[in-house]
Amino acid sequence: MKKFILTLLTLVLIAGSAYADGRKKVIDPDRLPQAATTTIQKHWPSCVIDMAYIDGREYEVLLSDGTLIEFDMKGVWKEMKCTDGLPVTLVPGNITRYVVNRFPKQLIIKCEKMRGGYEIELANGLEIQFDMQGRVTHVDD
Repeated sequence: MKKFILTLLTLVLIAGSAYADGRKKVIDPDRLPQAATTTIQKHWPSCVIDMAYIDGREYEVLLSDGTLIEFDMKGVWKEMKCTDGLPVTLVPGNITRYVVNRFPKQLIIKCEKMRGGYEIELANGLEIQFDMQGRVTHVDD
């Protein structure tokens, strides 16, 4: 019985390490969750998907304009990056209003959902963290 449990544990560890080895696997864009596809079509209608990857428990998509989007397994975005600026329709309204009022000439080039809030990066390199209500919690330049 001990040998069986030890063998089973070894197999689980080997499978787990193979799954979490950090390698991205290229997938056909048709294999993306419907929610991810809908988000891309709605907010980047003129772009096509250049590459789609599955990386552990998330999807990564590279669009033709250079935008990189990470989605969870359900197709909900986790992080977006674009040097030309992100669609403000995807960034929570309180955050967008804050940036427009305080930094009217700056584009939001990165937005990441974090536990308890969001982190954005502006084109000038300023990083700002917000809680879930859109209040600033940290600024890093």
